Amino acid sequence: MTLFLLILTEQYIAEKRFTKETETIRRQEYYLLCSGKEAELLLREGILPANGIMNYKFGKVWFQTQSLTSNIDEVTFNLELDSGEKIIGFGQYDKKKGLMIKWKEKN
Repeated sequence: MTLFLLILTEQYIAEKRFTKETETIRRQEYYLLCSGKEAELLLREGILPANGIMNYKFGKVWFQTQSLTSNIDEVTFNLELDSGEKIIGFGQYDKKKGLMIKWKEKN
């Protein structure tokens, strides 16, 4: 009986850890998506500053914009969650199309 309870307890702890990791990954993806969409909108309107911070409930995204060519700007996003996780995203914005045309993330 004790062995059975020990196995169930270990399974519960593993599932709880997996749920927490999944929640963190989804939060990172959501915040980067929101930041990318907001930056795209501000770039389209021509009012995105060269660098700044986007605040969210459980973290912050620092961004920096640089011009790659006359038609392409690159925005670097540095996300740090309140729990300490960090991730970097890069988006390339095409000025003619008015859209983010390329996206990549780096852990």
